[in-house]
Amino acid sequence: MKKFILLLCFISHLSAKDTFMPISDPAKLPKSALELWQGYDARAEDLEVKIIEEWKTDEVTTRYLTYKVGRFKGANSRVSAYYSFPNNSGKYPAFVWSHGGGQRAEKNRSVYFAKQGFANIDINWLGRPVKEDIDTNTNWGKVDPTQGPRFYSKALRKGWKVNLQPDEFSIDPIPSPRNSNWILLSMAGRRAITFLEKQPEVNPDRIGFTGFSMGGMITALTATDPRLKAVAPFVGGTGFKYVDFPGGIVGSSKRPQFQNLEMYKNAIDPEAYWPHVKCPVAFITSSNDFHSTFERIYRSMDLLPHEDWRVSSNVHYNHGPGPEEWAVLNLWFKKYLGDEKVVIPKTPPSSFSIEKGMATFSVSPKVIDRLAGVQIYYSYDPNSRTRFWHNAVAKKSKNTWTTDIPVYPQLPLYVFGHCRYKLDQEMTLQVGNSKTFSINSKEAIHEPKNIDLKELSKLAKNGLIEDFSSGTADWSSRNGDNITTYKLQSPMIDRSNDKVLAFTIDPQGRDHTLRLRLGSSFLSRENNIGTFTYHTKVAGKGPQQILINRKNFKSEKDNELEWAKVSTFNVTLVDLKQRKAVRLTDPKTHSILKRIELIDRP
Repeated sequence: MKKFILLLCFISHLSAKDTFMPISDPAKLPKSALELWQGYDARAEDLEVKIIEEWKTDEVTTRYLTYKVGRFKGANSRVSAYYSFPNNSGKYPAFVWSHGGGQRAEKNRSVYFAKQGFANIDINWLGRPVKEDIDTNTNWGKVDPTQGPRFYSKALRKGWKVNLQPDEFSIDPIPSPRNSNWILLSMAGRRAITFLEKQPEVNPDRIGFTGFSMGGMITALTATDPRLKAVAPFVGGTGFKYVDFPGGIVGSSKRPQFQNLEMYKNAIDPEAYWPHVKCPVAFITSSNDFHSTFERIYRSMDLLPHEDWRVSSNVHYNHGPGPEEWAVLNLWFKKYLGDEKVVIPKTPPSSFSIEKGMATFSVSPKVIDRLAGVQIYYSYDPNSRTRFWHNAVAKKSKNTWTTDIPVYPQLPLYVFGHCRYKLDQEMTLQVGNSKTFSINSKEAIHEPKNIDLKELSKLAKNGLIEDFSSGTADWSSRNGDNITTYKLQSPMIDRSNDKVLAFTIDPQGRDHTLRLRLGSSFLSRENNIGTFTYHTKVAGKGPQQILINRKNFKSEKDNELEWAKVSTFNVTLVDLKQRKAVRLTDPKTHSILKRIELIDRP
């Protein structure tokens, strides 16, 4: 009898259908994003949820679990996740969190959002070991949408699959959009939505989706699910990645990766999805993000069939929102998933015109009583990953801020307004706190047909990099211990190679070590000359000038440093007595640095 039951189970296992049956006829392939998902029902298969571990505090219950994504090539695919919810009885708004590349699901993150009043599931799609040292994890079976064995012990490929070509681990035996790893990851996200709507503590009519970096891409490809009431992609999820930046910047698109470009554009690229997203969208990003480049964000949002969207960006930063931007996520889901009356001003109205070689940009934010500040930023550099955003001098008239910016015949111009608003009270974030949040205007773009980037060099005025008259406003920092800027990409600075780098420092009677790290990442291929480092002791004997030649820098590639090919300029100052870095973002200490400039060789 036991053998008979086992045999039946074996036969049942063999007879189970795959979630997607293979397609071998090119004529039957889905030709659009809508067709690709048309026959898919994220509720059809049993989730087969297995709870591996549970933690309970006075406030929150957290479960580590696995659920079935689907059956592919005769084997089940399962993803692990943390699921957290508030302990008080009731039906809570809920959302899916999808981590980024190289990352993993985080119990602490899931708990934090549960304490904010959200049930949430944090999916571990990459399969990295979780910090709680639990053996049970994601198992994709006979398919592999992960990033290779570095992160996923059961990886079937050496790394991330970047094309739609078939292999032994893909769904279809011919080039197909269903061979994209993104489809499997979006399915994991859609199944997570199904999980949430089945939980007794979740309001199934109040579900959202968010994710960071690659998780932002997953958010974009999942946002068409009609069960979602709001989405918030972080630093990922733009379309048009196959489009080069203007001006012939080599390496600014991913076109070489796409062997089936039209198929990719029509069914995988987020440009095929955003026109069909009906729920509100908050795109949370940074102004110099490499993954969701600035213009592509706005081009993507322009595809939405509605106007209920916002862009919030951390200015002067790459691939990392700041506290003001993280606060937007909490506000967004409280407004659109919860019952709270949360005030989030609409995208600030703006205007842009060009006349007689001068551009005029105006921004008119609403909800003035909450306004904390308005800046207008502009740049002539088409490479949004490395451009330096100049803070324009704006005049205020009533509730409108206006600035005039010179326009040059063969150079593009990019302008946007950055509006900061006061919160009702200081918000505790997962990391840090914030009293304000930020909302961008639309970006104004002027791109002449005959762009000649050599014209940028004609804008140079002097060699001043920073005099710290505005503190570190033009710099970014992850922890305050060092500061980074894109100022060496400002065409206003004379970056001739015959110049010497000069630091004016007041060590305030204490010995320090000055450490510099200069990089050229995300410039065009021919301009990416690598990373350069330099350090020197600064004696605490009073204000002094330190001169540094280009040849003083050490190169990781034995290349010669060129000032114009520096994209990121990083400064660290270490107090030798205390043996720790000076917090250069602190107004009390950043005054040690007085001036940074490129000067004529003495």
